[in-house]
Amino acid sequence: MSHWKRNLAVLCFVQLVTMIGFSGFHPFVAYYLLEMGVPTPAEAATWMAIFNSGAAVSMMVASPIWGTLADKHGRRMMLIRATVAGCLFTFLMGLARSPEMLIGLRVVQGLFSGTVVAAITLVATETPEQYLGRSLGVMQTAQFVGQSIGPLIGGLAADALGYRNVFFVSSSLLLTSALTTVVFVKETKRVKPEEPKPVVATREARGRGLLRGGALVAIANRNTMFLVLTLAGNSFAIAVLSPILSLYIKELIGDVPNLATIAGTVMSVAAFSSSLSAVALGRWADKVGQKKILVACVIGVACVHVPQSMVTHPNQLIVLRSLQGLFMGGIMPTANALLARATDISRRGAVFGFSNSAQAGGRALGPAMGAAVANTLGMSSAFLVTGGIFGVMSLLVGLFVRVDAEQEIVEEPVPATT
Repeated sequence: MSHWKRNLAVLCFVQLVTMIGFSGFHPFVAYYLLEMGVPTPAEAATWMAIFNSGAAVSMMVASPIWGTLADKHGRRMMLIRATVAGCLFTFLMGLARSPEMLIGLRVVQGLFSGTVVAAITLVATETPEQYLGRSLGVMQTAQFVGQSIGPLIGGLAADALGYRNVFFVSSSLLLTSALTTVVFVKETKRVKPEEPKPVVATREARGRGLLRGGALVAIANRNTMFLVLTLAGNSFAIAVLSPILSLYIKELIGDVPNLATIAGTVMSVAAFSSSLSAVALGRWADKVGQKKILVACVIGVACVHVPQSMVTHPNQLIVLRSLQGLFMGGIMPTANALLARATDISRRGAVFGFSNSAQAGGRALGPAMGAAVANTLGMSSAFLVTGGIFGVMSLLVGLFVRVDAEQEIVEEPVPATT
């Protein structure tokens, strides 16, 4: 097996286990807060918004720094650092005794974590260009499968062991991911060519040289900017529902004994159906064009959010979110493949770090909007807001992302004959 395929296989396993770990506790944080003494669901939604936004803000600040360090010192090292940090602070959150302590730990976790972008950057730099779409699709599938299994495992563990113990189970899974990365993931060493030094360099010329040679020129690329904006919008739209979805389910069925299991099931189905579609859509996008699949998927997600605001039972949410997941499976692989192809390989760490920072910004703002909309207009209104955001995203990609057919569709190389 070739080096990049072996790395891809190991990283898919690592991301699968990592996503199970993170998604195992996240859907039940609102219930954990109520157990800590938060008096009402409305206040729990506010605390949940702070929990999500705090981590996202700290990640937004730190991601460009980690991305730049990844370009200089290696992407594998950044993945190990992020996974170990996730493991440590997830364990400590299980020991939290107040909402303030829980949120403080979550904010610090955001500063040092960021496993998804670290893994995606490593795959994007190790994989041959003609296999980017399908490889990122496989990676996305592993992440979606983990996100679909995690809430189910977490829900069963929470109902059986209590919400606090779910954090300890998640921490052990993240430790497994970190050790697997240390032992099995290898990164190709790249030798940077020496750049000729100018004989005379004015201050203005030095500034232009830094712009041309640094990550700023890659970030300022038209396609890069709109793709980053699209990825940030995707994170923002998803985060709008994050503080209220579990509470919305509780509003539909009441405080039943197996509430956590039901909530975990509802939250997992979108990720599960996404895992089924991500590889197929990533592979299809390599053939027909990344942009076409991206626009179609974003429109599909926008449309399917509207009826979710009208459901009367969690079973209806399960059906609709399963359909939503089929479209969601195509968004991240195609957007990340387009972003990778718009960026020189030596700058992908910085650009993906910038992208993750923008996505973290979206995750920081989304929960605040979701909580505000839910408290003002009702929880169902948040689904309409989410659908509208995805609608705007489809317009941005369709109108402003420009990709030549030759650049977008990379044919597989024909083996040379001897």
